[in-house]
Amino acid sequence: MYLNALFFLLLSTLALSNGNTLQGTIDVQRLQKILQDNVKSRDLTAIYYAVRGLKQLNVAIPDVCEVIKILNYDVKNIEQVFYLTNVAALTNCQNAVKPEVLGAATVVLDKKDATLAELYYAVYTLKALGKGSIYDKEDALKNLIQILKKDDSPANYGYVFALCEHMGCGGWTATHAEGVILSADESDGKALHFEGGLPVTSFVLSTIARTYKKLNKPFPLTDEQKYKFAEYLLSRRSVNTPKGATLLLEGATAIADDVDSPISIMIKGKKYITSEVDTIEFSITDLIGRPVKNLKPEEVIAQSGTRLADDVVVLSKQPLNQKPNEPTTFILNLNKIKAQYGLYKIALSAGSKTTNVNVAVLGEIQVTTVEVGIGDVDGTTSPKVTTVTYPNKLGEKLQADHMQKVSLKFSVRDKWNKPVLVQQAFVRVATQDNDQETIFVAEPDNAKAYKVELRFRGRFLAQYILGSNCLLFTMVWVFGIGPREVLRAAGKSYRGPLPEIAHIFRSPDARPPRLVSDVFACACAAPLLLLLILWAKLRINLSSFPFTPSALVFHLALGASLGLYAVLWLQLSMFETMRYLLPLGLITFLSGHRLLRRLVQDKAQPR
Repeated sequence: MYLNALFFLLLSTLALSNGNTLQGTIDVQRLQKILQDNVKSRDLTAIYYAVRGLKQLNVAIPDVCEVIKILNYDVKNIEQVFYLTNVAALTNCQNAVKPEVLGAATVVLDKKDATLAELYYAVYTLKALGKGSIYDKEDALKNLIQILKKDDSPANYGYVFALCEHMGCGGWTATHAEGVILSADESDGKALHFEGGLPVTSFVLSTIARTYKKLNKPFPLTDEQKYKFAEYLLSRRSVNTPKGATLLLEGATAIADDVDSPISIMIKGKKYITSEVDTIEFSITDLIGRPVKNLKPEEVIAQSGTRLADDVVVLSKQPLNQKPNEPTTFILNLNKIKAQYGLYKIALSAGSKTTNVNVAVLGEIQVTTVEVGIGDVDGTTSPKVTTVTYPNKLGEKLQADHMQKVSLKFSVRDKWNKPVLVQQAFVRVATQDNDQETIFVAEPDNAKAYKVELRFRGRFLAQYILGSNCLLFTMVWVFGIGPREVLRAAGKSYRGPLPEIAHIFRSPDARPPRLVSDVFACACAAPLLLLLILWAKLRINLSSFPFTPSALVFHLALGASLGLYAVLWLQLSMFETMRYLLPLGLITFLSGHRLLRRLVQDKAQPR
């Protein structure tokens, strides 16, 4: 019986060999759609970031002048005025802005306690209105530095960098940029970001990148920092708002525009080869999916290919071919190993960047015959073996009583008739009506065949299930029933959806009446109430209380333990309570021991 099946079907995974390759890119087309869907929004913030993001992508922006005229905003809110005036400037709709918006910016600049964010909004509002800035460069920078000393967060540094970009003090930015970058937080040793998340990270990176570009200086990030910032941006690529889309694009572009930026090497399309298809396509791009700068096609090379099963090297220094009209797609030909199914590790390099990728070579497996034998349970006689070849069936019914067993033996072979060992082999045996089933494990023997012994009577369906990694290969054999009928039955019962499992939990017992609960609660509290009454009647005698450190510590620790039980009842779990109770118990034990020893010593002394 010849059936084709995918052998060693594994999803290929990229494994980083160093810190300069990525496992993905920013989906620019998806972000562009988000921006285009919001460009005529009635929300001021949404339309501002949508226009700003489309400008970043150099995409045509529709006429929004009429939309700007009817937008709702607070003329005294400098942030909203900033959004409005900059939307107008980006879309050449300054005539749609009312003159009174200028007042909000001047009010902020006159404030003595203005924040850096307010100053940034005010200055860039004036710039959008074509008014320039009334800030003097030297005095303004001194004022900004004084404010920054009160709060030197990365966000505030970003505002100062942006203001310096406008005022022409980029040299100050270049002096402090590296220190700010070193203050970034690291997540799991893989990603870097600034306090404040994506907005602050994107703002700082993009502002530094623009400033250094004007100064004709290289981006002040090491390769490791570029990779880690890129990893953080990739972790935020599922944003679905125009603000998130724009900030993600700006941050990613700041890193991708660098000459030596991290690149992404991914398998494109199928992650395996077969005897018919023997090539693998790779996508090699920068962070935002563009062709890698200065990367020559001849620099994309498969340095080595190793079979994982036995570490045999199957290829070395094999160049990849660039796909015509697709500068980011490179093709690796694996024709030499397509007959050697298994899992391979390919060391792929693109210029100075290197990564490892696992590729599966798939083969065809077949089971042509099954040997059916009937023999005694105790093995005193040799079993009578009958061979069944697909698509034939047994010519006669097999006869076996309770003292005999049925053995099934089969071998798995590849397309070239070589024996193959799979990771798992099972035989599912079901009755003719498929109302009862048993699954047996088939064990391989020395001849690389699989064997299983069965003990039952009646007509049955035998189904072979062979598995290797993600492969699930099934084949149906039947004894006494035609193959078509059994396959049809198996398709209905085994491969179809299983019946829904309905389970009803036992209904909870009825709660007792409220009166019974109250009486029981009062009965439980009665001893405590009695204790309080006796204390009030007898009065507490503290004359003999030893006011020593050990006595005070003992009673405080004991009280804290009792209080901890109350907290356990209210909110703590058992494990949390044990964590707090262990040190309390140790303190109670040591102080109590010391207190008792002191009492014994006092009692032994003559009065």
